[in-house]
Amino acid sequence: MLKSISGLIAVTAFIVGFTVFAAQPADAASCSSSRNTCAARCKKDNPADKNCVSDHCMPKYNQCKVTGCWQEGGRYGGGLTCNMDRK
Repeated sequence: MLKSISGLIAVTAFIVGFTVFAAQPADAASCSSSRNTCAARCKKDNPADKNCVSDHCMPKYNQCKVTGCWQEGGRYGGGLTCNMDRK
């Protein structure tokens, strides 16, 4: 009986741990990864705007380095992601 309870606890802990890990946003783990995503979107969506990265992405990146939060643009849902690695 004790063995089955400890096995159940181990399985439950694994499932909870995996769920928490899987829920982390893969692409938005750091300010720099969000800046890179923003820059790629600038190049794709506004290829003629040579200042898109400097005018749009860099201010967001600089703010993220201070606050740890990145605010998506309205075109991409406008979501706010916080507790990011500030690198």
